Amino acid sequence: MPTKAELYAQMADKVATQLTGSWQEWAGFLTTASRLYKYPFHEQLMIYAQRPDATACAEYDLWNEKMGRYVRRGSKGIALVDDSGDRPRLRYVFDISDTGTREHSRTPWLWQLEERHLDSVQAMLERTYDVSGDDLAGQLTEVAGKLAEEYWTEHQQDFFYIVDGSFLEEYDEYNIGVQFKAAATVSITYALMSRCGLEPERYFDHEDFMAIFDFNTPSTIGALGTAVSQINQQVLRQIGVTVRNAEREANQERSKQDEQSHDLHPERRLSDSRPEAEPAAGETPGQVRQDEENLPEGTPSHPLQPDVAEREAVPAPHRDRRDRPEQTGTDDAPAGEGSGSHRGTESQRSHEVGGPDEHLQSPGRGDPDGGAYQQLTLNLFLSEAEQIQSIDEAENVAHTSSAFSFAQNDIDHVLRLGGNTDRQRERVVAAFEKQKTTAEIARY
Repeated sequence: MPTKAELYAQMADKVATQLTGSWQEWAGFLTTASRLYKYPFHEQLMIYAQRPDATACAEYDLWNEKMGRYVRRGSKGIALVDDSGDRPRLRYVFDISDTGTREHSRTPWLWQLEERHLDSVQAMLERTYDVSGDDLAGQLTEVAGKLAEEYWTEHQQDFFYIVDGSFLEEYDEYNIGVQFKAAATVSITYALMSRCGLEPERYFDHEDFMAIFDFNTPSTIGALGTAVSQINQQVLRQIGVTVRNAEREANQERSKQDEQSHDLHPERRLSDSRPEAEPAAGETPGQVRQDEENLPEGTPSHPLQPDVAEREAVPAPHRDRRDRPEQTGTDDAPAGEGSGSHRGTESQRSHEVGGPDEHLQSPGRGDPDGGAYQQLTLNLFLSEAEQIQSIDEAENVAHTSSAFSFAQNDIDHVLRLGGNTDRQRERVVAAFEKQKTTAEIARY
């Protein structure tokens, strides 16, 4: 009898084949995936199947410990299949809409492309991809076509092995490439436009998506979805960095103008004796810098990431085979440290916080197959009150100064020498050279 994780994997294949049977269904998936661009395709698919309206997802522990947010009672976890081990396992993520805030809670920064950002974004696209024009929609279409062509050139040999059983097997190699590039280009463009707020439904209709209907097996859909996911992640990361930098420059300019205004008319300005307003939850000073890109949009596999990661150039998509989980790097390991779970293959805990078990929901259509895919019976999560207490206690500890303090020079000294004793490493090396036993060296 298959495990529940295996049932979810089967469900993912079934949902995948349904996606390309209707261009509206595929477009709906692309809209969700554009918000979740930091997740790999197979996890975007699982989230779409269960929560197509998700905007920012993370694991329970990350919401509690990193973001200071509690998961509300009755919230249903979104099951993701981790097949990196010997057998599939399930782990759960929760959307931000499932969480509540405390005084010092953090909110993930989800960029929005606005009119004032257009010049910077279009200049970046022209500089990076050598595509010019006054129309952002046209630029995104050209970028999508270029990257789809490059992806096909690099991966075409792998693709020819997976067309059996699909409508693509009726084509020769040249026309398989034509269909792939057509399907990938329209899909990438639609997702990019959707994330940038350009209302892509105004630009596309049924005929534009004809090529996707030839991708009608789990293998071919997975290959197309992986290409679209990787390319979207590359471009949307770059746009996100550009928007953030534009916001920072605007903030610095406003600050400079405020300072100049203050210096020009000091005698006319009265000091304000009123206390400053307390920041609302999730709006602490420096919020944008601290929280930006913390979560995979729509939905951070591991949402939290170093700030420096976003300042570095984003590499082109790496060669990837469908039978191996996609590596997304620190940054967006969507919703958890890596793809595995430390809770074992099957935990005896409910994925719903503080509520009874329910069947898995299909993409907004209720129970698939009359409840054939049941959700795991996990009982892992603290109640809402217990989470709040834990978050508040952690916050209090964070604001308590440590009883121990070490100068950075002392820390560097120990790290450099390998111990508290001067020349410790040299002494250990000398002990090895004297052919002392490992036990003697350990005691030393």
